[in-house]
Amino acid sequence: MYKIGRVPLGPGAAAVIVNVVTKADAYVWRPTTTIFSLGQAMGSKIAWPADKVILDNDQGTTPESHTSVSSASPDKILIIDWTSDDVIAEGGLFSTDPKQLVNNIPLGPNAAIVKIEKVLKKNAYLWRPSPEMSTIADALHQSIAWPIQKIDIINQSPKRVSPLSSSPQSVSNSLDTAKSSPEKKCILLDCFNSGKTIAEGRVVFTNPEDRVHFVPLGENASKVFVLVAKIGDAKVWRPNAEVEFISDALGTTVAWPNDKVIFV
Repeated sequence: MYKIGRVPLGPGAAAVIVNVVTKADAYVWRPTTTIFSLGQAMGSKIAWPADKVILDNDQGTTPESHTSVSSASPDKILIIDWTSDDVIAEGGLFSTDPKQLVNNIPLGPNAAIVKIEKVLKKNAYLWRPSPEMSTIADALHQSIAWPIQKIDIINQSPKRVSPLSSSPQSVSNSLDTAKSSPEKKCILLDCFNSGKTIAEGRVVFTNPEDRVHFVPLGENASKVFVLVAKIGDAKVWRPNAEVEFISDALGTTVAWPNDKVIFV
């Protein structure tokens, strides 16, 4: 397995050498005890998400969609694999303060400190592996960093969505148990009534008490995992500091009004 230093690179990642920096204070993806920002990474080899790397011979073109990936509270959470949409563990959420340390390394933006209490997929790779820990099983009963968009806050008896309405124009807010049908594929219509299809995704939850980026979903809404952005500059229904346009939401979840969600 390829390593940078003594840390495995892991899946969905690329090893890059930083030659030129245009934003020196931007956080690196996997900070170390000596490198927190891109300015400090100049001339060094670092890990970077493979879907955030554009090869030189592609610089003249613009990708169809650019993936864009902010209370300490012991909330119970589901931890989702950062390379897919599989739930790999359960645990507690403790902090989202970018300056707080995890194993003597600053947490950084768009991340949370979580404690792993139950492992569901022991071979799943950690988001930020270390010499001591590379899989989620290694992190059992430990505190680790995890991307915010791959965390779901749950109640004591979490329930997965089971859309019950047969109408293609709406999604039922009724819930079923986790034994029901899996997440349903859907298309998202522009929530500002243009009638255009702006994205494709999967309905994950419709429980009004569930949260999307720490904000309660509320009534008549669905939590949708965005798979494809059809109109990248279309505005999302509930923008925040991280997600303003549907292209920003690619690979993460958004709240969407039920009457603008159509199952396919």
